[in-house]
Amino acid sequence: MLSLRIKLTLYYLAILTVILLVFGISIYWYLSRSLVMTIDETLEFQITKIERSMDHVADADIPDHPGNTAHEEQLLQISPHLTQLIDESGMVTDEMLATPQDRIPVEIDALMKLETGRTYFKTMELESGEPMRVATRRVPDQEGNGTYFIRLGQSLEALDIARKRLLLVLGLAIPAVLLLGSYGGLLLANQALRPVDRITTAAEQIGAAGDLSERVPASARMDEIGRLAATFNHMISRLQAAFERQKQFTSDASHELRTPLAVMRADIEITLRRERGKEEYQRVLTSNLEEIVRLSRLVEDLLMLARADAGKVELKCEPMDLDDLCSKMTEYILPLADQRDQTLTYHQPQGKVIINADMHRIKQLLLNLLDNAIKYTEQRGSIILGLKAEGDDAVLTVSDSGRGIPPEDLPHIFDRFFRRSAKTSDRSASGFGLGLSIVKWIVDSHAGKIVAQSEPGKGTTFIVRLPLIREV
Repeated sequence: MLSLRIKLTLYYLAILTVILLVFGISIYWYLSRSLVMTIDETLEFQITKIERSMDHVADADIPDHPGNTAHEEQLLQISPHLTQLIDESGMVTDEMLATPQDRIPVEIDALMKLETGRTYFKTMELESGEPMRVATRRVPDQEGNGTYFIRLGQSLEALDIARKRLLLVLGLAIPAVLLLGSYGGLLLANQALRPVDRITTAAEQIGAAGDLSERVPASARMDEIGRLAATFNHMISRLQAAFERQKQFTSDASHELRTPLAVMRADIEITLRRERGKEEYQRVLTSNLEEIVRLSRLVEDLLMLARADAGKVELKCEPMDLDDLCSKMTEYILPLADQRDQTLTYHQPQGKVIINADMHRIKQLLLNLLDNAIKYTEQRGSIILGLKAEGDDAVLTVSDSGRGIPPEDLPHIFDRFFRRSAKTSDRSASGFGLGLSIVKWIVDSHAGKIVAQSEPGKGTTFIVRLPLIREV
C-alpha cells in the first residue's frame, strides 16, 4: 500500500504534468500560429504593393500603407519563393520562382470562385513534399474589363524546422521539470508530514505505555498540524479525565456498595442468631429495604445514562403546563424538606408557561434538582423553586441557602461520577455523582441550557432554560 508521502508526490506530479502539457501545447500552438500569421501579413502586404505598382499608384497614396517604414519593420523581410500573375483563362502571364521545384499548378475553377479584392491563404504541398504558404488575391485590371490573380508563395520549411526544435526543447524540458518536481514534491511531502510522524510516534508511545499524562509535542505555529496536535492533546486530556473519573467512581461505588451490603449482612446474621420479636424483624427488614432502594436507584441511573449514550432513550414530547408540574413536584417533595425543618417555596409565574417536553423526564429533572438542594442545605435552611417566561424561554430556577459549591468544583458538577469535594457528616447527602449528569442530559435533549451559580457558604442556584411554546 502506497504511503501518504508517495500519494502526495504522485498527486503533485499528476497536476504538474497536466499544467506542463497544457503550457507546452499552448506555447507550441501560439508560436506556430503567430509565425503563420506573420507570414500571411507579409505576403498580403507584398501583394498590395504589387497591385499598386501595376496600377501605378505610389505607396504614399495607399491609405492603409502610407509608405511609412514602421509598418514594414513589423513584417518579416522575406522574398517570396513564388510570384505569379494569372489571367482569367488560367495562363501564367508572369512568374518568378526561387527554384524550379517551387512551381505549383493553376486550378482556374478554384480561382474563379474567389471574391475580388480579398486575399485568400492556403497551405499547399509541393511535389517535393515541402509545404508552402500561398496567398492569392483577385484584382481588376486597369481597363476594368476583367480581373487577374496575384499569387505569392512562401516556403514553410524554416517554420517546420522551428516547430521541430520547439518540440525537441519541450520534449527535453518537460521530463526534466517533472523529474525535479518529483524530487521537490517528495521533499515538500516529507517536510509537511514530519510533524505528523512526531505526533504518530508520541501517540504510539502513549498507547504502548498506557500513560495518558504524556502529550505530543505542540507546534509553535497554529497551522493545520499545530491544530491537530492541540486537538489530539485535548482529546488525551479528556480521556485522562474520563478514566480518572471512572476510576474514582469505581472506588466510590465499591465503597458505597460494600457499606450497605455489609450492614445488611450484619443485620441479617445478627437477627438470625436467635429468635427475635416482631418489632425487631420489622426494623431489620425496613433498614434493608432502605438500602435496597438506594442501590436500586444507583443501578437505574447507570442504566438510564448507558441507554442515553447509546441513543436508545426516546422522548415522548407533548405540550405541557410547566407551572402545574412545578406545583405538583413542590407538594410531592415538601415532606422531605419538612423532615429537615427546611422551608420550600414555589414562586409561580404570572401566566401559563407551556413547553413541548417529555413530562416524565421533566419530573426527573425537578426531582433531582430539588433533592440535591435539600441534601446540601443545612437544617432550617430555605429552598426556592421559581418559574417565569423570559423571551422565548421558560426559565426554571432552584435556589438554596446551603453550603454552596467550591469554585474549583463548579466547572465539573455536571460531569458523570463527580461528587462535591465538600465534606459532610450527614449520610443523607452522600451520592454517586450521577444526578446532575442526568439533569444535564435531560436539558440538552430538550434543546435547553443549564447553568449553576454558587457562592460558598451562601448557597447555590441552578438556572434551566427550555424553549417556550407561544400561544397562537
